[in-house]
Amino acid sequence: MRLIDCAVLVGLVLAIARAEAELSGHGGPIRALAISADGATALSGSFDTSAIRWLLRRNTADQVLRLHQSAVNAVAILADGRAITAGEDAQIAVWTPGKQQPDMVLEGHKGPIVALAVSPDSTVLASAWDRTIRLWPLAVGVPQVLEGHSQNVNGVAFAPDGTKLVSAGYDATLRVWPLRGSGAPLVVTLASPLNAVAVAPDGEIVTAGADGEVYFLSQTGETRGAVDASPAPILCLAISGNGERLAATSIRGSVAIIDRRTRTLLRTVVGSSVPVWSVAFFPDNRTLLTGAARIT
Repeated sequence: MRLIDCAVLVGLVLAIARAEAELSGHGGPIRALAISADGATALSGSFDTSAIRWLLRRNTADQVLRLHQSAVNAVAILADGRAITAGEDAQIAVWTPGKQQPDMVLEGHKGPIVALAVSPDSTVLASAWDRTIRLWPLAVGVPQVLEGHSQNVNGVAFAPDGTKLVSAGYDATLRVWPLRGSGAPLVVTLASPLNAVAVAPDGEIVTAGADGEVYFLSQTGETRGAVDASPAPILCLAISGNGERLAATSIRGSVAIIDRRTRTLLRTVVGSSVPVWSVAFFPDNRTLLTGAARIT
């Protein structure tokens, strides 16, 4: 497996720990990352208030997106290639490639936005942090607000069939929200505050947070296992497209690679001691893009 680190984008072949590539552009740590379905484009958001669209086949920056007044905390790429950025300034922007200004700006949150998720059909955007989740129709429609968490919502992810949304909160609860009908969410309380959540192609839920454990749960909330991934809090999770591998990044600069099927820690890649804020798998299922800061 290869690993690409960012703030800087740095490539590393995990099996032999060899750096492969490095791209520079941001003036601060990389807070968020997304990769297009074809693996040709990446989008990064930084504490430097900008987002950058990268052409990965050329290892170059294609466009710098500037709108936010503070850190860009979350990014996403839609199926049609449009970019989405969300920031500390409580704004969400939708960008068409090549345009210098966003197509639209979504406002409604009362505090910083730290998490985004796009529905499987790319028609709905979920955003979160201020104890709420907001569901934004990307064509027409009124946004929906989901309330229930007693502390900040740090992660959101859609189920593969688009019928549910999963949220992870600093209140140590994982919530599974039905998106059809008016049923109440399923609430699961875990051992520590949660920072991240991801959903595998088969629907299994993975979440992690302050205690360094990665928890595996069924769609109905039953705990299926846990892996001790880090002695420090976990900040971000990503699952490979084929569902076989999981990456968990920590506040102390490590990236744990986990075999999801066997619940085993395959290896831990340790970089500098600065937090690794973001991680994403390439479509090849063996290459990672991670976001951190370079120490010089």
